[in-house]
Amino acid sequence: MDLFSIVYVATPDEAVEMAKAGADAIIAHVGTTVGGSIGVTNAVVSWDHTLKVTQDIIRAASQVRNDIYFLCHGGPINTPEDATRVLAGTDCVGFVGASSLERMGVEASLTQLTRTFKSIPAPAIKKR
Repeated sequence: MDLFSIVYVATPDEAVEMAKAGADAIIAHVGTTVGGSIGVTNAVVSWDHTLKVTQDIIRAASQVRNDIYFLCHGGPINTPEDATRVLAGTDCVGFVGASSLERMGVEASLTQLTRTFKSIPAPAIKKR
C-alpha cells in the first residue's frame, strides 16, 4: 500500500517479528516514561538497561533486514540530553517523544507560571 510504518517493540523477539512484517521504523520502547508529577515514580530503569535493550532490539531486527530506521523511547529518556545519550550509546538514529514532549514540558512551564502568578504581591484593599 506504499505506507511508511512505525512500530513500538519492547523485546528483540518483537523486533524480529516486526522486521519480518515489513516495518519501516522500529521504536525501542524501554518502559513507561518515568518522572514528572503524574509519571511512574516507582519504576527503576537504569541507563545500562536502557542502552542494552535498545541495542539488543536493533541488533535483532538488523539480522532480518538492514533498511530499518531505529528510534528510542521511554524509561529514563525525558530530555534532549537523555536522547543524545541513547543515540551516542547505540545505533539508534532518533528519538520519539510522547509524554516527554506533551506532558513534561507543559508540566514544567505551568508549574513555573503558577509560581510566578502566586508571587505577585497582593495590593492593599482600597476603601471606597
